[in-house]
Amino acid sequence: KNFTKILENFHVRGKKVLDVACGEGTFAVEIAKQGFEVVGIDLSPEMLEFARKRAKEESVPVVFLKKDMRELDFHEEFDIVTCWFDSLNYLLDYSDLKKTFEKVHEALKAGGALLFDMNTVYGLLMANQEGPVYIQQDGKDIFEVQTIEFELEESIATFYVTVFERKQGNLWERFDEIHRERGYRVKE
Repeated sequence: KNFTKILENFHVRGKKVLDVACGEGTFAVEIAKQGFEVVGIDLSPEMLEFARKRAKEESVPVVFLKKDMRELDFHEEFDIVTCWFDSLNYLLDYSDLKKTFEKVHEALKAGGALLFDMNTVYGLLMANQEGPVYIQQDGKDIFEVQTIEFELEESIATFYVTVFERKQGNLWERFDEIHRERGYRVKE
């Protein structure tokens, strides 16, 4: 919860953060509330709209931009770059992952740090073992059902996601999504 403590544990300093694949801005807004200067980027205009709304509701000054993580055009501007929620796994080609890491390196000031999470091949295989998940998010009732197909040769998991969101009473709205993620081996 406290980003400053995490940074202290890893001996990372600085206040200027680039949040790559920021989505709805949950993390970007949270660390802005802790006093960080944050820029969030995402490819999805819809997610950026949610993020801007969230920042406005929380009265924090976060800049949100539509950008592709493979084509960052920042030069030594950030102390810290973050990329959470398996976002790097959406890069299905190793050359795209490598290019993203190169662009992040260019965006970081000397001595800066990249903090990220990724699923390994094993992690995606284990995700395939999970059943339906019930989530309550932001005060909303949401029921999410996931089925996963895993292509071992390509190390790609395809997530078929059906989400039901309670609108009022017993009225629910359904959304269907397909997500593809590549699991990377540690040696990659």
